[in-house]
Amino acid sequence: MGDLRWWLFSIVVFLFCKGCVAQIRYSISEEQKDGAVVGNIAKDLGIDPRILRERGFRIVSSGESLFLVNQNDGVLHVNGKIDREEVCDRSSVCLINLKLVLDNPLEIHYIAVEILDINDHTPDFVEKVKKLEISESALPGARFQLQPAQDADAGTNSVQQYKLSQNEHFRIEVKDRAAQGKIPFIVLQKQLDRESIPKHKLIITASDGGKPPKTGTMEISVDVLDINDNSPVFTKDAYSASLNENAPIGTTVMRVNATDLDNGPNAEVFYAFSNDFNSKFRELFDIDAITGDIIVKGPIDFEDSEVYEIDIQASDKGLVPLTTGKSVLIKIVDINDNAPEIEVTSFSSAVPEDARIGTTVALISVNDLDSGINGKVVCSLPEDLPFKLTPSLQDNVYSLVTKSPLDRENTFQYDITLRAKDEGRPSLTSEKTITVLVSDVNDNSPEFPVSSYTFYVKENNVPGEPVFSVSASDRDTGDNALVTYQICRDCGDNPFVSSLNINPENGKVYALKSFDFENMKTFHFHVLATDAGSPSLTSNATINVFILDENDNAPKILFPVNSNGSAEGVEELPRNVNPGHLVTKVRAYDADVGYNGWLLFSLQEVTDHTLFGLDRYTGQIRTMRSFTETDESEHKLIIIVKDNGNISLSATATVGVKVVEPKEAFAASDNKSVAQGEDENGVTFYLIITLGAVSVLFLVSIIVLVVMQCSKPKDYSSKYLQDAAYDGTLCHSIQYRSGDKRYMLVGPRMSIGSTIVPGSNANTLVIPDRRRRASVEVSTSVRIMNMEQRGHPSWLKTLQWLVLCFVFLFRRGCLGQIRYSISEETEDGAVVGNIAKDLGVDVRTMKERQFRIVSSSSESPFRVNENNGVLHVDGKIDREQVCERSSVCLINLKTVLENPLEIHYVEVEIIDINDHAPAFLESEKRLEITESAQRGARFQLQPAHDPDGGINSVQLYKLSDNDHFRLEVKDRGKDSKIPILVLQKPLDRESSPAYKLVLTAIDGGKPPKSGTVNIIVDVLDVNDNAPLFTEDVYTVTLEENAPIGTTVIQVNASDVDEGLNGEVIYSFGNGVNRKLLELFDLNPVSGEMTVKGHIDFEENDIYEVDIQASDKATSPLTTDKTVTIKIVDINDNTPEIEVTSFSRAIQEDSRPGTTVALISVTDLDSGVNGKVFCSIKDDLPFKLMPSLKHNMYALVTSSLLDREAVSQYDVPLTAIDSGNPPLSSMKTITVMVSDVNDNSPEFSLNPYTFYVAENNVPGEPMFSITASDRDANENAIIRYQICRQCEEESKYTSFLNINAENGEVYALKSFDYETVKTFQFHVLASDDGKPPRESNVTVQVYVLDQNDNTPVILYPVSSNGSYEGTEELARNVNAGHFVTKVRAYDRDVGYNGWLLYSMHEMTDHTLFGLERYTGQIRTLRAFTETDESEHKLVILVKDNGNISLSATATLTIKLVEPKEAFAASDVQGPASTGEENDVTFYLIITLGSVSALFIISIIVLIVMQCSKSPDYGSKYLQDTNYDGTLCHSIQYRSGDKRYMLVGPRMSIGSTIAAGSNANTLMLPDRRRPSGEVRSFLTQPTLSHYVWIGFSM
Repeated sequence: MGDLRWWLFSIVVFLFCKGCVAQIRYSISEEQKDGAVVGNIAKDLGIDPRILRERGFRIVSSGESLFLVNQNDGVLHVNGKIDREEVCDRSSVCLINLKLVLDNPLEIHYIAVEILDINDHTPDFVEKVKKLEISESALPGARFQLQPAQDADAGTNSVQQYKLSQNEHFRIEVKDRAAQGKIPFIVLQKQLDRESIPKHKLIITASDGGKPPKTGTMEISVDVLDINDNSPVFTKDAYSASLNENAPIGTTVMRVNATDLDNGPNAEVFYAFSNDFNSKFRELFDIDAITGDIIVKGPIDFEDSEVYEIDIQASDKGLVPLTTGKSVLIKIVDINDNAPEIEVTSFSSAVPEDARIGTTVALISVNDLDSGINGKVVCSLPEDLPFKLTPSLQDNVYSLVTKSPLDRENTFQYDITLRAKDEGRPSLTSEKTITVLVSDVNDNSPEFPVSSYTFYVKENNVPGEPVFSVSASDRDTGDNALVTYQICRDCGDNPFVSSLNINPENGKVYALKSFDFENMKTFHFHVLATDAGSPSLTSNATINVFILDENDNAPKILFPVNSNGSAEGVEELPRNVNPGHLVTKVRAYDADVGYNGWLLFSLQEVTDHTLFGLDRYTGQIRTMRSFTETDESEHKLIIIVKDNGNISLSATATVGVKVVEPKEAFAASDNKSVAQGEDENGVTFYLIITLGAVSVLFLVSIIVLVVMQCSKPKDYSSKYLQDAAYDGTLCHSIQYRSGDKRYMLVGPRMSIGSTIVPGSNANTLVIPDRRRRASVEVSTSVRIMNMEQRGHPSWLKTLQWLVLCFVFLFRRGCLGQIRYSISEETEDGAVVGNIAKDLGVDVRTMKERQFRIVSSSSESPFRVNENNGVLHVDGKIDREQVCERSSVCLINLKTVLENPLEIHYVEVEIIDINDHAPAFLESEKRLEITESAQRGARFQLQPAHDPDGGINSVQLYKLSDNDHFRLEVKDRGKDSKIPILVLQKPLDRESSPAYKLVLTAIDGGKPPKSGTVNIIVDVLDVNDNAPLFTEDVYTVTLEENAPIGTTVIQVNASDVDEGLNGEVIYSFGNGVNRKLLELFDLNPVSGEMTVKGHIDFEENDIYEVDIQASDKATSPLTTDKTVTIKIVDINDNTPEIEVTSFSRAIQEDSRPGTTVALISVTDLDSGVNGKVFCSIKDDLPFKLMPSLKHNMYALVTSSLLDREAVSQYDVPLTAIDSGNPPLSSMKTITVMVSDVNDNSPEFSLNPYTFYVAENNVPGEPMFSITASDRDANENAIIRYQICRQCEEESKYTSFLNINAENGEVYALKSFDYETVKTFQFHVLASDDGKPPRESNVTVQVYVLDQNDNTPVILYPVSSNGSYEGTEELARNVNAGHFVTKVRAYDRDVGYNGWLLYSMHEMTDHTLFGLERYTGQIRTLRAFTETDESEHKLVILVKDNGNISLSATATLTIKLVEPKEAFAASDVQGPASTGEENDVTFYLIITLGSVSALFIISIIVLIVMQCSKSPDYGSKYLQDTNYDGTLCHSIQYRSGDKRYMLVGPRMSIGSTIAAGSNANTLMLPDRRRPSGEVRSFLTQPTLSHYVWIGFSM
């Protein structure tokens, strides 16, 4: 019904009010002053000006409006300065649409204001200076697009024409692009030359069509890009230099320099050797590619070459580099730089050691490549060798011969250094070492390392297994040193030899039966060692064998033994014997010796372990205590006796002990007690005197022993101890055997008669072996005396020289040189010549004199017949292989005859034949020549190689017929002829990309031979062609809203150039609008144009895009093309919703129908696509009221609002057009509901309950109370107050206060739990609304207890109030007796009042105990006579609070005697008697121990005095047959400790250290402290020693 009324009202308004909706258009020029009149809207619309203000006449706009309307008269004014270019950009017509609204009733009017343009802007270029880069290869007609000038004005006021400054190379063209304006192009009309003018500066002027016209200019800077059209040019026509041979590597020979007129990389010149540069020259010289310095790279030798002609080329770094060649002549200056060369021919690899003096060893010749005095050489060798050099008649030829006897055993090899020195200045020297081996002769017998061996063999060995081994060495080698062994069975009467056998090869000795130490302890025999020489030599050695004892005998019991032979016996013992009484002694023995025979006794089984004790070492059984009446009368003891072997053996004995009663045991027990006490007192006195005397004697003996040790003569130590400041690290000795010598390692002192071993750093002595008489060392040497030493006169030596001179003068065959010639490829065995005949040598003596060819090389191409002296070819000879490219091929041979020595030199010339054709290194040669190469350019080729020499080498080159190239030949002497290709006609790659030529090389042989190489010339491209598009015009249509990536069109251009010059890339033109770049993208490779941004027909319906195609050359060429794109319109615009809000917030008590906002809907599409329907959701308290104007609505309330339920409404507006398919849009407006004070404050709880600890700090907050109000802003601001007149509990509110803003409650004094435990009060909360609203709440407070009271002691309490008391307690009470109870209480509650009791202080902790929780005190044990009679106890009582409080009570306990306490005082006498007996017993033991130590020290002193003898070796080597392990000890000091290493035996009186496995002794320190050990033992391995230290 409401909607019907609304529609009826609208129809009436539409019929009777024509002015409700209208539209007016005004025009105004830009730049008008602020407030200028545009027009009278009220007059033009026919509206009464008097109602304008009442009806709210206004302009509504989403942004800031450029105009304002006067509500008094309806005149429209300019609101600020208007700039047309800012408002409408570059639109041809600039319209501003205004929307005016009147309320009650609603009217909307649209006003269009046109802004007219004035010429207020000059044309402006984006860049003031435009830089263009144009290649000098660009052809006339090339076009280059420029950025157009920008003029913010429109129409005729925009840019109309362009002008270019006067120049001869460029002109300007203008292309009209409609919306994009006029686009300028500069066109090349004359080709550029960078070398003439590298840069051109132009001025382009843009003029608009205003009156007067305005102009703008831009400077164009054209940089001419270089192309590689100039070759490098050397600064000199010829380069030559001189260089000393042996110039150091890195020496600069000379510097070449070339320049290039091009720019950039095209002008950067680098240098290199030419392609055909000799590989050997590359090893000698190098060139710096940047500087052109030619430097020495390898050794320069004048003898190799006197002059070098090197081809160098300079190239630029262009993509197609251009090259220029130049020859450099280097002359080598000769210096004396060749050291003599020694050539050695060895006659024999080994010389027998019995060779005679004068035996020839080697033939030596010395050669020096230098000439004159620099080639004269003197040869020598060291004087201390048994060799000498004998000069030959020919200069610089020597023979190496022996000059004294040789002995291989002394020196088996001689490294002889031959030294050759020339006479140049400075002189040069060379050395060569030859190795002469001395072969062996059997002249040495086998030698045992010692003449007498000593071995230790354990008894019970396994028969047939080796027990030890002997070895002998022979100084000879080979068979002469091969030693075999045998036992000498006829050397003496030795029955044990039959039970031994020996391995003849390795000397291992086998026992055929087991040894028994108890039957045989030692024996000896002899072993023979024989070598395999011819004749053989023999030696022998004595073998001493000592049998070592094994633990193979069990102990045997001697006592007790009964009649049947078992180890059992019975002993009777009076019951009244004292402790320590000897019951009996078990006796036993063991047939073994040492540890194996050392017996230990132990009790295996005993009836009562407290009665009897067994001495571990003596076997004595003694009583350990007195017998009592309860002890049994019969006891059984089982004693086990075992030895100390590694695997101990044992035996057992059984002893029965019967306890009997003495006859007078009870008669005079009292008298004996008294007498025994007196006797024991006397014995104790005498024992003390004896113990003191023995101790004094023992100390005196120890002091004497120390003095004797320290007062040894110093001559012995100073003789061998070279360092007087030695710190005594090692002391005593280690002895061991090595061969026939015995060694002793000593520390600070050494024994007399020892010899220091060389190389032992004065710590190793050789002790002479006194078991054999002497050792004789025989050395025999034969000395060969010369003539003068033998007594021959000197005239014989003169005669010898005269004979040599005679031979030299009258016999030409002694030394000569012959030359033969032979053609190469001669058959094997062909005759070269008769050397014997030509030299005049007797053929019959040639074989006897060992006529032969000697050569330092491995093989000689010739051989000589010893029978007739004819020289033959030995194998096929290839001149090119032997002499390579030498002009004359000579082979030098050296022939030798002996007895007397003759040396002859033979030269054989190998004559070349034409057996090789010229050959090129490559069958096909490719050259790369740029098409820009100039006429006359030269390109050097690799020459052909012909191994033949002379006329048979390459003589002529020919080139196949062609139009572009000719051939030139350059003669290089040794480097033969070099072919050079010369360009005589320019190349064009597009016409012919490659040329094929044939180069022929011909030699001078008859008939001539030839070789060819195919030359392929690849013409390298230069960028001389611009890309060309395949179509003249590109036009395409494109739908708007095309997806991004949609292909618009693909353009294509081609370039006939090659490589990078022919690769085309695409890009947009320089003048393309920035907006076009946001819409379209262009693939630079494929030329495909794709959509990049949003295409909108409404913005633009056609686009003209400039595209350019460029190649990838360094100086690229470019071609432009325009693509026209026409946009096809589709229905692509959704409706647009515009909202004008009347109020940002509406009160929650507003009436239904209140206007909220004004809404208009527009659609850019036309027709049915622009018809729009608007709607909102039905569940909102709002509705849309349509207006009479199409697509206009008003948003009004439809029901009451409640802010507390919904404070904000998001109203979605939906607009749908009528297109197919329809498009829709949505817009959400937010309507805020403002608050009204309609809610009271609310507390979160009612009532509140709080717990507060007592003793709180006054004035600090205890708790807080909060309330909330559903209203907002000041309606929700709450204030708190305490209601002090609400109830009776108001007496507690006097010491409370509350913070009115946050509700925090404060106490003005502290609470006491013991006084008040709980209370309550009320709090009021009120808001700030108008009128205000309030509410209240009850608050209950509970006070919590704190530990603030200390415990109070109730008992004990003294009369003066202190916590002290006294208790009396009988001394005879039992353990656990209740003494008293401490009582206390605490005013606090809970844990704070829970009390615990503990002992804080007490006299005796073992007497009394305190119950932790009850405070009861009880006795822990019975009292004794030694306990004090008064005890003080301090008891601590504390509570269990977090910080506990405590109190203490003091209790004194006095012990009192009961009536029967003094009845048994007489029983103390026997106890004191027992104590005196114990003292006597310990004094006896101490006296015995000191006496034993005294006796031992006296014995040691006597033994040391008696053991001094001249044989000092025996002092350190106890066992004469010791096998070299380590014996006795090493002592050393480390800090305050001394250590001793011991072997299998220990000295008397030493003490075994715990855990030392019986190998480490602890000795008392008899010397002053010394430092740490400074050296380590490096001789025999200390594998069975343990280091144990003890403190001083």
